[in-house]
Amino acid sequence: MDKSDSMLIAIRRVIRAVDVHSRRLAQSHQLTGPQALVITEVINAGELTSGELAKKISLSQATISDIVKRLESRGLLQRSKDTVDKRRVVIRATEAGAKLNDIFRTL
Repeated sequence: MDKSDSMLIAIRRVIRAVDVHSRRLAQSHQLTGPQALVITEVINAGELTSGELAKKISLSQATISDIVKRLESRGLLQRSKDTVDKRRVVIRATEAGAKLNDIFRTL
């Protein structure tokens, strides 16, 4: 087996592990991998704008907006105007989002 075959097998194992984890997350908490990543990043930062969040996790701002909207409708995140700069809209985790994050991080 040459190096390229070994790399392909290793990549396939990583993809498989991500798929298994994503399925468990979806079944147990009705969250997708990207949704869990968004909640985790917001909690780690305390608060972020959608642009900052998009850069941190390498997703488009449109995708972030859609994910945040879904998580906000479930009461896991909230958007609000920044207390210092009223032009900025920041994303913060709710108490329910923080609790859920603690639970799914143990999976």
